[in-house]
Amino acid sequence: MANTENRGGFGGKVAAILAAAGSAIGLGNIWRFPYITSENGGGAFILIYLGCILFLGLPLLIAEFSVGHNTKKNPIDAFATIKMGWGWLGALGLISVTLIMGYYFVISGWTLNYTIASATNIIGGDFGAFFTDFTTATWKPLIYTYLFIIANHAIITGGVQGGIEKASKIMMPLLFAILVALAVYSLWLPEGREALTNVFTPDFSKVTGKTFLDAMGQAFFTLSVGMGAMLIYGSYFKDGTKIAGTAISVVSLDTIVALMAAVIIFSAGVENESGMQLAFVAMPKVFSAMPFGNMWSALFFLLLGLAALSSTISMHEAVTSYFVEKRGMSRKHGARLVTLFALILATAASLSLGDWSEYTVAGMNFFALLDNFTAIVMLPLLGILTSIFVGWVWKKQDMKAELTAEGGVDKATYPAIRFLLRYVCPVLVSVVFVFGITDFIKSLNKPAEVETPEFKLEVMGDTDTEAIAEDAIERVELTVVETNNN
Repeated sequence: MANTENRGGFGGKVAAILAAAGSAIGLGNIWRFPYITSENGGGAFILIYLGCILFLGLPLLIAEFSVGHNTKKNPIDAFATIKMGWGWLGALGLISVTLIMGYYFVISGWTLNYTIASATNIIGGDFGAFFTDFTTATWKPLIYTYLFIIANHAIITGGVQGGIEKASKIMMPLLFAILVALAVYSLWLPEGREALTNVFTPDFSKVTGKTFLDAMGQAFFTLSVGMGAMLIYGSYFKDGTKIAGTAISVVSLDTIVALMAAVIIFSAGVENESGMQLAFVAMPKVFSAMPFGNMWSALFFLLLGLAALSSTISMHEAVTSYFVEKRGMSRKHGARLVTLFALILATAASLSLGDWSEYTVAGMNFFALLDNFTAIVMLPLLGILTSIFVGWVWKKQDMKAELTAEGGVDKATYPAIRFLLRYVCPVLVSVVFVFGITDFIKSLNKPAEVETPEFKLEVMGDTDTEAIAEDAIERVELTVVETNNN
């Protein structure tokens, strides 16, 4: 039995923008964007990325907001209301976001541990060993993961305004304050002023076909489209909300955070690291050499934690709304069920890095399997299907009425948005999808790398050593020299 009474919604435009921006701003903004920017020509990549955001990310975000705002329903019922028989598309989104929660909560728990460890100065000097020992342990990472999940549960059970909106109004200003503080401080470092040059100076010599793929992928993934989170937030927008204007605000905030994070990472001199090694190994090492390094490190990981929390509450809410509205459960009951799913998946994902690491599928542990399957298969596929649904299945006049209502989009701009959703977005996301699958298959078939031993020669009478060969040696000649040590 559907339960749509007292559904709730955001109190106003600012609350809607902060909540949706929180969903978009996540760990990828802070550790993935700086790395791929450095790898792909700095300002050259940023220019290409901004184009992809404009022609790919923004239209898809408008599409999800529009479906949600028009129907005021959970993802499954939203698609089915517009076109009978399309509820399966919403169901795929909910499956995807549930799987994402399985590993995303684990990483989120790490940020909580590192915030405390940085503040109390217990990380020590071997940052790689600390990270490995912690992530492969049995109970410690689980405890922090559970604490993070419980925090999500508490916010979700508070409702849309009393929980999500209230939390967003606290978290997002705090997130931006920490980001600004770290960015300003980073510019006082010896390499700080060079960071702006690294970020904004285009180096087109590094631009390749992969650059465009990376830009399209980042533009798509950074906005949390394709998983139902933005759709459900759109359903909580007040009547009369200007969909396109709200989407532009969210995209702008998301991009500003990514650029500021790039300045921070480049200033620290660790832009050549990536992923978890960048966030949990390289950054603590850099902060340790700074004055008040513990404080800055704790602020950095608090920033990561807030970004993770603002994203995970939107994931949790997307699935919770289904149980509340479609299955007739109370919000508390529905949230408990989703939290239980998250606890089970996160437990398996965390243990797969340690005690259960020997259990693999196609060479991947459960953590990596969840990450790769959702990022490479589920999200691009859902992006393609969503753009096709809004561009081709949704009646033209109904979509036009939704976007142009209350002065949201002028009638001259609407055809451009529809064109992008019908032709450009499906093609661009399909390219990301195909190349992602291809690279993934290649990585599975790639033989394991064998390290070539490094041979060194100690020069007699000298304490220094010099490398004489790093490549494989086919022939070695030894000459015994008799010396007189008297």
